[in-house]
Amino acid sequence: EFGYKVTAFHHAVEGYKVADLLAKEGICAAIWADWWGFKMEGYDGINENIPLVHQAGACTIVHSDDANQIQRLNQEAAKALKAGRRMGIEISDEQAWTWLSSNPAKALGIADDTGSLTPGKMADAVLWNGNPFSAYTRPEKVWIDGALMFDAMDPKRRPVSDFELGQPGEGDVK
Repeated sequence: EFGYKVTAFHHAVEGYKVADLLAKEGICAAIWADWWGFKMEGYDGINENIPLVHQAGACTIVHSDDANQIQRLNQEAAKALKAGRRMGIEISDEQAWTWLSSNPAKALGIADDTGSLTPGKMADAVLWNGNPFSAYTRPEKVWIDGALMFDAMDPKRRPVSDFELGQPGEGDVK
Protein backbone atom coordinates (compact mmCIF):
# COMPACT_ATOMS: atom_id res chain seq x y z
CA GLU A 1 0.00 0.00 0.00
CA PHE A 2 2.94 2.37 0.60
CA GLY A 3 4.96 1.26 -2.41
CA TYR A 4 7.77 -0.05 -0.22
CA LYS A 5 10.00 -2.69 -1.80
CA VAL A 6 12.03 -5.07 0.33
CA THR A 7 15.61 -4.86 -0.94
CA ALA A 8 17.46 -6.97 1.63
CA PHE A 9 16.84 -10.10 3.66
CA HIS A 10 19.22 -9.87 6.62
CA HIS A 11 20.58 -12.84 8.56
CA ALA A 12 19.45 -15.16 5.78
CA VAL A 13 21.19 -18.16 7.35
CA GLU A 14 18.93 -20.48 5.36
CA GLY A 15 18.76 -18.30 2.26
CA TYR A 16 19.73 -21.23 0.05
CA LYS A 17 16.24 -22.64 0.66
CA VAL A 18 14.61 -19.61 -1.00
CA ALA A 19 17.45 -18.52 -3.31
CA ASP A 20 15.30 -18.77 -6.43
CA LEU A 21 12.61 -16.59 -4.84
CA LEU A 22 15.20 -14.01 -3.76
CA ALA A 23 16.54 -13.90 -7.33
CA LYS A 24 13.06 -13.63 -8.84
CA GLU A 25 12.06 -10.78 -6.53
CA GLY A 26 15.41 -8.95 -6.79
CA ILE A 27 16.01 -9.14 -3.05
CA CYS A 28 19.57 -9.14 -1.75
CA ALA A 29 20.49 -11.66 0.95
CA ALA A 30 22.87 -10.42 3.66
CA ILE A 31 24.49 -13.54 5.06
CA TRP A 32 27.23 -14.60 7.49
CA ALA A 33 29.87 -16.83 5.94
CA ASP A 34 29.69 -19.49 8.62
CA TRP A 35 27.94 -18.13 11.68
CA TRP A 36 24.93 -20.37 12.15
CA GLY A 37 23.67 -23.24 14.31
CA PHE A 38 23.82 -21.10 17.44
CA LYS A 39 20.05 -20.81 17.77
CA MET A 40 16.98 -22.68 16.60
CA GLU A 41 16.35 -20.63 13.45
CA GLY A 42 19.91 -21.19 12.32
CA TYR A 43 20.17 -24.95 12.66
CA ASP A 44 19.84 -25.58 8.92
CA GLY A 45 22.55 -23.09 7.99
CA ILE A 46 25.38 -24.41 5.82
CA ASN A 47 28.81 -23.12 4.78
CA GLU A 48 27.69 -23.17 1.15
CA ASN A 49 24.77 -20.78 1.77
CA ILE A 50 26.36 -17.69 0.17
CA PRO A 51 27.61 -19.50 -2.95
CA LEU A 52 24.27 -21.28 -3.43
CA VAL A 53 22.34 -18.01 -3.20
CA HIS A 54 24.84 -16.45 -5.61
CA GLN A 55 24.54 -19.41 -8.01
CA ALA A 56 20.76 -18.94 -8.09
CA GLY A 57 21.33 -15.43 -9.44
CA ALA A 58 20.34 -13.58 -6.30
CA CYS A 59 22.14 -10.50 -5.02
CA THR A 60 24.38 -11.83 -2.26
CA ILE A 61 26.07 -9.86 0.52
CA VAL A 62 28.62 -11.03 3.07
CA HIS A 63 27.81 -9.35 6.36
CA SER A 64 28.37 -9.51 10.07
CA ASP A 65 27.17 -7.59 13.06
CA ASP A 66 30.14 -8.69 15.16
CA ALA A 67 32.51 -5.83 15.99
CA ASN A 68 35.64 -7.81 15.20
CA GLN A 69 34.35 -9.79 12.24
CA ILE A 70 33.31 -6.66 10.32
CA GLN A 71 36.97 -5.65 10.20
CA ARG A 72 37.75 -8.76 8.18
CA LEU A 73 34.80 -9.18 5.83
CA ASN A 74 37.26 -9.96 3.05
CA GLN A 75 38.20 -13.12 4.96
CA GLU A 76 34.53 -13.95 5.52
CA ALA A 77 33.97 -13.70 1.77
CA ALA A 78 37.01 -15.93 1.25
CA LYS A 79 35.50 -18.63 3.46
CA ALA A 80 32.26 -18.57 1.47
CA LEU A 81 34.15 -18.54 -1.81
CA LYS A 82 36.18 -21.58 -0.74
CA ALA A 83 33.04 -23.44 0.39
CA GLY A 84 31.40 -22.79 -2.98
CA ARG A 85 34.42 -23.90 -4.95
CA ARG A 86 34.71 -27.05 -2.83
CA MET A 87 31.10 -27.77 -3.78
CA GLY A 88 31.92 -27.31 -7.47
CA ILE A 89 30.34 -23.89 -7.93
CA GLU A 90 32.42 -21.74 -10.27
CA ILE A 91 32.77 -18.29 -8.74
CA SER A 92 35.49 -15.87 -9.78
CA ASP A 93 37.26 -13.65 -7.28
CA GLU A 94 35.68 -10.69 -9.08
CA GLN A 95 32.18 -12.11 -8.59
CA ALA A 96 32.90 -12.77 -4.91
CA TRP A 97 34.11 -9.18 -4.49
CA THR A 98 30.61 -7.96 -5.45
CA TRP A 99 29.43 -9.58 -2.19
CA LEU A 100 31.38 -6.80 -0.44
CA SER A 101 30.97 -3.90 -2.85
CA SER A 102 28.28 -3.44 -5.50
CA ASN A 103 25.71 -5.77 -3.93
CA PRO A 104 25.55 -3.91 -0.59
CA ALA A 105 25.23 -0.66 -2.57
CA LYS A 106 22.37 -2.21 -4.55
CA ALA A 107 20.57 -3.26 -1.37
CA LEU A 108 20.90 0.26 0.01
CA GLY A 109 19.62 1.80 -3.22
CA ILE A 110 22.85 3.73 -3.83
CA ALA A 111 24.43 1.61 -6.59
CA ASP A 112 24.25 4.54 -9.03
CA ASP A 113 26.54 6.50 -6.70
CA THR A 114 28.90 3.94 -5.16
CA GLY A 115 29.76 0.25 -4.94
CA SER A 116 32.27 -0.03 -7.78
CA LEU A 117 35.38 1.70 -9.07
CA THR A 118 33.64 3.46 -11.94
CA PRO A 119 34.27 7.01 -13.19
CA GLY A 120 31.77 9.39 -11.63
CA LYS A 121 31.03 7.20 -8.60
CA MET A 122 32.14 7.82 -5.03
CA ALA A 123 34.59 5.22 -3.80
CA ASP A 124 37.03 4.51 -1.05
CA ALA A 125 39.87 2.21 -2.07
CA VAL A 126 42.24 -0.23 -0.40
CA LEU A 127 45.59 -1.33 -1.80
CA TRP A 128 46.31 -4.81 -0.43
CA ASN A 129 49.74 -6.44 -0.17
CA GLY A 130 48.37 -9.64 -1.71
CA ASN A 131 45.14 -11.40 -2.60
CA PRO A 132 42.42 -9.81 -0.43
CA PHE A 133 40.88 -13.26 0.00
CA SER A 134 43.98 -14.53 1.83
CA ALA A 135 44.18 -14.51 5.63
CA TYR A 136 47.81 -13.39 5.27
CA THR A 137 47.01 -10.25 3.26
CA ARG A 138 46.98 -6.86 4.95
CA PRO A 139 46.01 -3.42 3.69
CA GLU A 140 48.96 -1.29 2.61
CA LYS A 141 47.12 1.94 1.85
CA VAL A 142 43.57 3.22 2.22
CA TRP A 143 42.08 6.22 0.43
CA ILE A 144 38.86 7.76 1.71
CA ASP A 145 37.18 10.46 -0.38
CA GLY A 146 40.35 10.59 -2.48
CA ALA A 147 42.66 11.31 0.47
CA LEU A 148 45.31 8.86 1.66
CA MET A 149 44.17 8.07 5.20
CA PHE A 150 46.22 4.96 6.01
CA ASP A 151 49.69 3.92 4.95
CA ALA A 152 51.21 0.86 6.61
CA MET A 153 54.71 2.20 5.88
CA ASP A 154 54.09 5.67 7.35
CA PRO A 155 53.52 5.84 11.14
CA LYS A 156 51.86 9.25 10.72
CA ARG A 157 49.19 7.60 8.59
CA ARG A 158 48.56 4.67 10.93
CA PRO A 159 45.94 6.11 13.24
CA VAL A 160 45.57 4.97 16.81
CA SER A 161 42.19 3.35 17.20
CA ASP A 162 40.04 3.00 20.28
CA PHE A 163 38.07 0.28 18.50
CA GLU A 164 39.28 -2.23 21.07
CA LEU A 165 39.53 -0.27 24.30
CA GLY A 166 42.40 -1.38 26.49
CA GLN A 167 44.42 -2.73 23.58
CA PRO A 168 47.87 -1.28 22.90
CA GLY A 169 47.67 1.47 20.31
CA GLU A 170 50.26 3.79 18.78
CA GLY A 171 49.11 2.87 15.30
CA ASP A 172 49.95 -0.80 15.48
CA VAL A 173 48.33 -2.92 12.80
CA LYS A 174 46.37 -5.80 14.26
